Amino acid sequence: MPASRKSGKVFYMLKPVREGLPPFSDIRLPDGTIIRRVDVAIHKRALSNAAKALKERLDR
Repeated sequence: MPASRKSGKVFYMLKPVREGLPPFSDIRLPDGTIIRRVDVAIHKRALSNAAKALKERLDR
């Protein structure tokens, strides 16, 4: 992976669910920053899955 991609920043923006659009899209700025627009439902599901995994790990 190029160094510029490793050191770049990624920002997330939530977007409403729209039929026919992909679940996320990336916008790459000239300075290497990536803005990822993520579907709200997918974001909530990912947070829920992460919380479950963390809880399982802490319960061990």
